[in-house]
Amino acid sequence: MNRNNTTADARLRIKPIEILLVDDHTLFRESLRRLLDGEVGFAVCGDFALADDAMRAIEAGLHFDVALIDYELTASTGIAGNGLDLLRKIHARRPDAKVLMVTAGMQTSDLRKTIMECNAGIFLKTEPTTELIAAIQRTAKGERWISSGAALTLLSAENRLQGEKSLTSRESIVLRGVLEGLSNKEIGHRLNVTESSVKAVLQKLFEKTGVRSRSQLVRYAIETQIELS
Repeated sequence: MNRNNTTADARLRIKPIEILLVDDHTLFRESLRRLLDGEVGFAVCGDFALADDAMRAIEAGLHFDVALIDYELTASTGIAGNGLDLLRKIHARRPDAKVLMVTAGMQTSDLRKTIMECNAGIFLKTEPTTELIAAIQRTAKGERWISSGAALTLLSAENRLQGEKSLTSRESIVLRGVLEGLSNKEIGHRLNVTESSVKAVLQKLFEKTGVRSRSQLVRYAIETQIELS
């Protein structure tokens, strides 16, 4: 059998990630749908301009693996609102729903609510489409994507870390790299040190903050608003 045909058949057998789009900017929403429908392993199961229409479809049984919700939405009444309202309604009906809030910018308080209160991810519209593909894939796996710009915005809003938990210059650089989504190797290049050295610094950060993984470290950094030097 032709190897290329075998590869193509295997791709067809992979269940695509079903995506729900909710965005009241028609051009952006339709462009995003075309982009995602053209990606192997993705399928848009519905797109809506109004939060109320999306909620009615979900209540009627619409299935999705990942929802992309615009932060600034319009209700059917024509009154402007925000995606947090829809996010809360979705989670009230489907607590396990995986959601990425898509935004050009949000207030710091709403960033915190989205991440900490609603356990949803953040994707900035200013980031490249390759990042969006990765964000959707990781969200579908149960990970929470937080765009580096959003994470750094939260950290720069207030800086509370004091005393024994203050970071060294090198720890700050490594943590910033983690928040930007860089690998240990990429962080090592930035510091001009080996990957092993980066792992050692990460271990110190884990011990200092009491976490066990990179994702927990990101959450801790946001919750405590660690000051980066």
